[in-house]
Amino acid sequence: MKRIEIAENGMNIVFEVADNQDMKLLHFSALPFCEKDIKAPDTNDGFRLVEMNLSGFDRPGERHGNKYIYTAPGYRLKYVQHSDYRNTYGRKLEFKLKDEETNVHVISHMQFYDKISVVRCFNEVINQGSQPQTLEYISSFNYTGIEKEGLLPRDQKMLVKIPHNSWQREMNWKTYTLVQAGLSQVQPTAFQRSSSALEVTNTGHWSTKKYLPMGFLENTETGSSLFWQIEHNGSWHWEIADQNGHLYLNISGPNEIQSHWFEELQPGDSFTTVPAAVGVSTGFDAAMAEITKYRRTIRRKNADNESLKVIFNDYMNCLWADPTTEKEFPLIDAAAEAGCEYFCIDAGWYAPGIWWDAVGEWKESRERFPNGMKEVTDYIRSKGMIPGVWLEIEV
Repeated sequence: MKRIEIAENGMNIVFEVADNQDMKLLHFSALPFCEKDIKAPDTNDGFRLVEMNLSGFDRPGERHGNKYIYTAPGYRLKYVQHSDYRNTYGRKLEFKLKDEETNVHVISHMQFYDKISVVRCFNEVINQGSQPQTLEYISSFNYTGIEKEGLLPRDQKMLVKIPHNSWQREMNWKTYTLVQAGLSQVQPTAFQRSSSALEVTNTGHWSTKKYLPMGFLENTETGSSLFWQIEHNGSWHWEIADQNGHLYLNISGPNEIQSHWFEELQPGDSFTTVPAAVGVSTGFDAAMAEITKYRRTIRRKNADNESLKVIFNDYMNCLWADPTTEKEFPLIDAAAEAGCEYFCIDAGWYAPGIWWDAVGEWKESRERFPNGMKEVTDYIRSKGMIPGVWLEIEV
């Protein structure tokens, strides 16, 4: 057995390569690692760095329900080698794992960013075998022991924040205890396991229709926190559940069960997972500060983000898709006085009545604009602003 201990940007991470070459992630925290915090009788059945499911393989051990534990051949993945180097962002770790039976390889990437307590995690699957394999699930990040620090029972110290989201109800963070989330402890600590999980999922390309692809976990006893975001504009999934005496967090993009996704890998094919950014902090405000620094670091440089033009849109808490020439003029005056640089006429400009039922033809409504929309857009320009209109172009 050997340990790989990482202390980088306020993050303490401990990996273990077992005598049989199983690859484990034992610790990921702002706090230092303490061996006695692991309450499981052993780490044989959990703590895996990567979970991966290919079609047609038995999932032995303590598989319960649809939880992504003891995946197959994820439980067979063996450590081959790893590299530890620096690039323009910061430190980079790459772990190479292999399933001997299928000759499917996984390269697990962890990109650090200097002076930011966030690491970007993703896994690359390569079919180096002679047979095609169907990939049903692959984690982007998997960590067992999220509750292990401190002395109090998990039900008394752990809180999870979920960012509910919808139209006009954006970023509605709600805080839950484990009991409220359906994960109350009902077994002795060393053996706790069940068939249920706290699952937060998106299916389809509207990636924020019910939740933001984020989460936050806080240990109120120790003050340590774990936070994450999934960087994808489609299907994604994260879950918290129990295994082998501990709770785990598993983060991924699409999968077969929740989003009916799979990837057929012919010999020589590869697939790279959706990235997940995972960080540590001491509190929610500190977590949001770190993820903001991270986002500003990874974003593509472009003129819009540098100039940050001020845009006024006449829809929300204003005209509610009922624009007319008469209504627009005083809004244009107010927006110009406030220093806006763009003025957008939102939905309804093409419809004499209900705005949604008339989408598609995109011709200005003379009932709303008797002298045409040009009268309004010319007025917008006269006030030093650039005019715009709302379109749902796929309709």
